[in-house]
Amino acid sequence: MTVENAAQRTSGYAIASLILGIAGFFVFPLVPSILAVVFGKKAREELRRDPALGGEGLATGGIVLGWVGIALVAIGLVFLLLLLAAA
Repeated sequence: MTVENAAQRTSGYAIASLILGIAGFFVFPLVPSILAVVFGKKAREELRRDPALGGEGLATGGIVLGWVGIALVAIGLVFLLLLLAAA
């Protein structure tokens, strides 16, 4: 293995997607989760265009975490509405 092979560039969109996906569980969940999905999709497009870039797993992780965060927000809103309707 040479030095050129060891230092692979990673997509910034993929990194941002994963960070926002994780942040969606600790910060206001809806906005970071939506951004995680958007940046993850942009990262996948970028990775298809430039095969020298890495970060496919980061992009996938960010997309999955983003959708999980969006689903949790939706479930929470449904429960909140049910509680308010029952009161």
